Amino acid sequence: MRRLAILLGLGALLAACSQPDFYEMRPTSLSFETKGMTRTVRAVAKDRRGNEHPTSKPLEWKSSDEKVATVDAKGVVTAVGSGVATIKAIRGDLVGEVMVDVNAVEKLVVEPATEIRLEQDGKPYAPVIKTLDIRGKELTGRMVRVKCADEKICTTDGDKRIWAHNPGETTYELNADGLKQTVKVVVEAAKRR
Repeated sequence: MRRLAILLGLGALLAACSQPDFYEMRPTSLSFETKGMTRTVRAVAKDRRGNEHPTSKPLEWKSSDEKVATVDAKGVVTAVGSGVATIKAIRGDLVGEVMVDVNAVEKLVVEPATEIRLEQDGKPYAPVIKTLDIRGKELTGRMVRVKCADEKICTTDGDKRIWAHNPGETTYELNADGLKQTVKVVVEAAKRR
């Protein structure tokens, strides 16, 4: 019985002295749609048997491309610009990696691009609006905020349509992920019928 207790004690002592073999990263990857968004990554040190080593926290965090994503000393990752980067948690030979994909709006396209002409109190007009990524690929489902600079001349609705009210000139202003675009709007007096 005493031998068994000694063997169990030695086993526990060896387990306590074991070193971590890898970092299990949580989450294993990140995807951002907007610059400035943040998420926290955890690096959990584990040995071959899957036992956690909570005292083996990373000493250093690094980003492979700080133009895409940055990381602070607590593992908080911030999206900076479109692209792909790798975030690394490092402690000596122990390294864990998380892939980060930032697919932010890089270009806002409005058609027509220069001027929209409308008749006072006529039907609403819906310009074509596209959000594009860094590769020129259209991003669907992105939030685009719109408004007319002078709401006495025109207003907008939830469908991004322009409603002409009074003759004059103003601009149709668009904003998506901090990118801004303006298009001149000319409202002409209603024609007498």
